[in-house]
Amino acid sequence: MFIGREKELNILRELKDKKDSSFVAVYGRRRIGKTEMVRYFCDNEDVFFIEFTGKRKVPKQNQIRTFLRNIEKKFQNRVDRVTDWYDALEILQENIESLELKQKKVIFIDELPWLDSAKSNFLEELAYFWNTYCTRRKDIILIVCGSAASYMIKKVIHNIGPLHGRLTAIIPMEQFSLASTKEMLISRGCHYSDKAVVDTYMAFGGVAKYIDNLSCKKVLSENINALCFQDTGLMRYEYEELFASLFNDSKTHYSIMTKLSSKWSGWTQKELAKSVKISSGSMKKPLEELYTSGFISRTTKFGNVKKEVIYRATDCFSYFHNKWIKGASKNSDWNQISTTQSYKSWSGFAFENICHMHSEQIKKVLGINGVPTQTHYWNYREEGETGTQIDMLIEHTNGSKNIDIIECKYYNGKFVIDKKYKENLQQKINIFNEQTKHKYNIRLIMITSNGIEKNEHYGDVVNIDLGLSDMLGVGF
Repeated sequence: MFIGREKELNILRELKDKKDSSFVAVYGRRRIGKTEMVRYFCDNEDVFFIEFTGKRKVPKQNQIRTFLRNIEKKFQNRVDRVTDWYDALEILQENIESLELKQKKVIFIDELPWLDSAKSNFLEELAYFWNTYCTRRKDIILIVCGSAASYMIKKVIHNIGPLHGRLTAIIPMEQFSLASTKEMLISRGCHYSDKAVVDTYMAFGGVAKYIDNLSCKKVLSENINALCFQDTGLMRYEYEELFASLFNDSKTHYSIMTKLSSKWSGWTQKELAKSVKISSGSMKKPLEELYTSGFISRTTKFGNVKKEVIYRATDCFSYFHNKWIKGASKNSDWNQISTTQSYKSWSGFAFENICHMHSEQIKKVLGINGVPTQTHYWNYREEGETGTQIDMLIEHTNGSKNIDIIECKYYNGKFVIDKKYKENLQQKINIFNEQTKHKYNIRLIMITSNGIEKNEHYGDVVNIDLGLSDMLGVGF
């Protein structure tokens, strides 16, 4: 059963209804569901569909042979053997010309970076095919797809050669939201509680293939043990392979992500450069690629005139791997680990990270999804004082001076605000008001895993409280 992706599918549906040919780039991390989304569109729309898939580290002649074989299978005729991409694409053109079909013709080229190997000239010939043939027709949708983000961004999306300005649409494939993850789990027969869905997300994020690896015959802890801690587990060595498949010079990306995953509050570019021993200038490209690929986020400190950027890892599996899988012994047992105080503390930060990832869904629940906003962090500390910090602050940028301070709490039972915690929240808001000259209208939003006790302290500080049912009920 196919789940979600309505935003991406609607882009393709609109292009299908256009009276011109379209050139689409689809990119995203490995296992995210790019190929499945395109195939689902083609299988459920009135289009002619032919697919070609590149093979990793395979010689040009083998790639061309496979390409021609696909043409023969689809068009049911024999084609000449050729040795360069110009002739191969010419054969594709001739076969498309032979069709008497009126519907759109979708040409899907998957794993484009693997086809465009060194000295293959594939991209140059594909550009020529698009510029001289496809643009003269009204019925072609050329879709190129790749997991290698550095290639797709540089060579396709920001191409300065013959493909410059040729793209009709760019479709970045992001992780599933919590709501879509729950929907996918249910469709596979995994009837998890809302909290178990969030626990799943903390380990695997919203990566379609990772979720598909789960066996609904096992409880979540058994799945995590089998996938992440056994030598034969599918996720045991995924982290190391992930970056090598996505980026050139992947050691730099690996080092940056490992460092970012070590601290929830994030790092500046200067701090990162110093820590991983790379020049600040050399950090720019890998940070941009990690950001574009959905592994990290960029936030600014509220009220900071310099707008210094803080980079934070947002990829759940990266956090999970670096905290629990990396260096784990063969005897590691998730049933025991998940009951430790260390895990309880870690899961609180992981839940906060998930809330950051779902800021748009939170806005929708709050009824402000139409309001322009920016998400910041904020801290203040005088020398010799403890200081205070707000990890998630939603600023309404429509001139209203409204600000929502988000507090996230992940507990097995109902969260209870005691006198000490209430005073801590009040002090946090008071310090913020003092430092911002009382210019803003403050709302305190509590997001909890199992609800919040509405005791005598609740009404003194909390304006709105949200639960997991709110978070899992909103998907984009």
